[in-house]
Amino acid sequence: MLKLMDYMISPYPVRIIDPKVEAARLRLKSIRVGQAGHLPGRTLFRSGVTFEHWALVYIVAGDGTYTENGGPEQQVHEGSLFFFRPGYSYSFGPPPGGYWDEYYINFSGSRVTEWLEAGMIAGGEVTRGDKAEGLKASFEKVLAYMAGDVPGDADRAALLLEEMLLECSLQLQGSRRPWQQEAMPLIREALNACIYEQPDLPGMAERLHLSMSTLRRTVRRSSGYPLHEYIHRLKMAEAKHLLLNTSLQVQEIAGMLHYRDSFYFSRLFKKYMGLSPQTCRNHL
Repeated sequence: MLKLMDYMISPYPVRIIDPKVEAARLRLKSIRVGQAGHLPGRTLFRSGVTFEHWALVYIVAGDGTYTENGGPEQQVHEGSLFFFRPGYSYSFGPPPGGYWDEYYINFSGSRVTEWLEAGMIAGGEVTRGDKAEGLKASFEKVLAYMAGDVPGDADRAALLLEEMLLECSLQLQGSRRPWQQEAMPLIREALNACIYEQPDLPGMAERLHLSMSTLRRTVRRSSGYPLHEYIHRLKMAEAKHLLLNTSLQVQEIAGMLHYRDSFYFSRLFKKYMGLSPQTCRNHL
C-alpha cells in the first residue's frame, strides 16, 4: 500500500510543467509564462514561502486560507482567485484533513508593470474568479501550450494569460460596481438620442435618477473621458458618418450638431478623429 509522506503535495498525480523554450526563441519579449501546474486534491499547507515571480492561482474546488506578509488570514473557497508577488511572504493551503484543487501560472516580464497600472493584477487579496467564463478551460489550454517545445505555443500561452487576466479584472470591476454596469448603457442611450440637440444634462440626470456628480463619475469610470469630452466624441463620430455618407457641407454638419462656429467644429473634429473634416471626406 502506498504510504503518503506529510510533505507530499497531494495524494493524486499532479502536473507541474516548466518552460521548454529558450526566451531568445520567443517573439513576445515583454512577457513570459514560466512554470504552470494543476494540483488536484492538494493537502499540503505552506508557511512563510517567497516566490521569485508573479503567479496567478485559481482554486476550482475545496477551501483553505491565504495570508500575505503576515497580514490578515483570508478564506479561500471554490472559485477563489489570488496572486503571489515576488519577494512577499505567503502562508497558504487547505486546513488539516482538508484539500483544494489548484491551478497556477507564474509569469515575468516588463509587461507586468503595465498590467499593474491597468489593475489587471494585484496582490494581497482573495477575489472571485468563477464568473470569468471558461477560466478552468483556459488554464488547461495554457498547460497544453507549455507542455511542448514549440516557441509559437509558448507565445500563445502568454497571450492567453493576458486575456484571462483582463477577463478576471473586468469581472471583478463589475462585481464591485454593479450600479455602473446598469447605468452606463442608459446614459449612452440618452446621450446618443440628443446628438442633434444641445443636451440638457441636469434634466437627463434627473430622468435617470442620478445626481450630476454621479452622471459625470459614471461616464468617466466607464469610458475614461470627462463627460463633456465624451459628448464631443459622440458628436464627432456622427459627423464622420455624415461626411462619408452624405453630400452635406462641413458648415451644415456643424450646425446640425449644434456647433455654431464651423472653425471650432473643424478643430474638434481633427483633435478627436485625427484628420480634418475635408481630408476625412476626400481620402477615406
